Amino acid sequence: MQTTEKLLVEENISSSFHASTHFAFYRISSNGVPVYSNQTFLRMLGFNSFDEMMGVYYKEDLFRENFSAHKYQEHFFKINNTEGVESKWRNKNGRVVYVNEFVQKGYDNIDNSVYYDCIAEDVTEKKIVDELISDVIGRDYAIIKALPDILFIISEDGKFTDFKAGNNSEFPISPSYIIGKKIWDIFPNEIAEQFQLMIKESYASGMLKTYEFKMQNHNVEKHYEARIVKSHKNEVLMLLRDVTNQKQNEIQILKIAEDLKQINDTKDKFVSIIAHDVRTPIIALIGYAEILADDIDDLQKSEIKEFASSIVEISKQTIGLLTNLLEWSRLQTGRIEFHPEPINAYSITENTLALLRSNSEQKNITLINKLDKETFVYADENMMQSIFNNLVTNAIKFTNRNGQIILSTTRVDKMIQFSVKDNGVGMDENQKTMLFEMNKSFTTPGTTNEKGSGLGMILCKDFIEKHGGDIWVESNSAIGSEFFFTIPAISKESVLAQL
Repeated sequence: MQTTEKLLVEENISSSFHASTHFAFYRISSNGVPVYSNQTFLRMLGFNSFDEMMGVYYKEDLFRENFSAHKYQEHFFKINNTEGVESKWRNKNGRVVYVNEFVQKGYDNIDNSVYYDCIAEDVTEKKIVDELISDVIGRDYAIIKALPDILFIISEDGKFTDFKAGNNSEFPISPSYIIGKKIWDIFPNEIAEQFQLMIKESYASGMLKTYEFKMQNHNVEKHYEARIVKSHKNEVLMLLRDVTNQKQNEIQILKIAEDLKQINDTKDKFVSIIAHDVRTPIIALIGYAEILADDIDDLQKSEIKEFASSIVEISKQTIGLLTNLLEWSRLQTGRIEFHPEPINAYSITENTLALLRSNSEQKNITLINKLDKETFVYADENMMQSIFNNLVTNAIKFTNRNGQIILSTTRVDKMIQFSVKDNGVGMDENQKTMLFEMNKSFTTPGTTNEKGSGLGMILCKDFIEKHGGDIWVESNSAIGSEFFFTIPAISKESVLAQL
């Protein structure tokens, strides 16, 4: 991949993936070519740079097999929301590296080709330990004693007969104290019963059994993994490992995978809006303009006025959409500035109603501002203006002619709870669940067929959460909707003190 192309990919990938020291992140094209990787991935395979890896990729067939697009297509269909897929790699020197991979499919904006974004954790050590334990069946287990985990020898009736303390392992009970006691004396009954079951199954099948459990260690909950395998006629080996960090890493992987999915959903939503919601009104503008340019001598004055009014209305809607797109894209890429300060919320709402009054008058909708004139909040003024513009615009859109929209507030602890209430068409439960979700957002025509993208509500949610607040809606079909959101309050005295 060319350096400039690689940089473009990096700009569109979250910095948390790029900088992660725990997890490898890489992108594979539809034809199995590496497109991007972070340094953790390169280190995992023994490379110092992406270019060095690509040199080996094009020279070595065995190494190139690591990136098989067919493999990632299979991985994508195997993965569920909580588990990855184990994959065997060959590193720079041809040695085996085992990883647990999470795969997310994406589509290129330009040619709609498929690519795969992958997050992986190196599990080579765990895999080797499993194989070593399996190999010990019928043999001396001295090799296992070199491992850093706690090793217990347990008799068939569940009694601890020997141990080897791990160099890097912690356990809430001294292993030497455990010797001579049974598993029920040491572990809670539920865990002990599971151990006994594993011992019986290991005796019967000769197979390695694995069990994960949690216990308190110095008032901290720890995760442990026990691996049990039959050793000799009357005993089993149990290797006990503290896997708390691994569990935390798995949670982080799932979070990163969800963030990655959100990035792809955001990109898809953005492309969809550009392709449809911006393109459609521009086409309509061109249509009206062509009629005026070609047929103006044959049109009645009333027709010219109608077409001109339509051009004005479509232009206003398009400007509003482009404004939301710009603010939203700046927020998503971290380029929007957030400057909270004491502001008068009443003044913000008055500005909003003044800007949108002409829209409401076209439908004879009454706008009522019930905010106290000294309602102060600690907020970013531009974001607050955008929040009210979107919520009131949305209310006008879905309120019938001769309706009304009411703005009000309630003090809730250290927050001001704002309300934008209409008596419009309302929403059903399914619509409410999709309203603030990027990958589920929807839009429906207004009461006079006004258009929208659904982006305004998502933008409001992002701005409000930036302030540490929440947004929700109460609504019933044919009755109306009431949007609530919270913003940190500040007293008038505090405002005056800062002047």
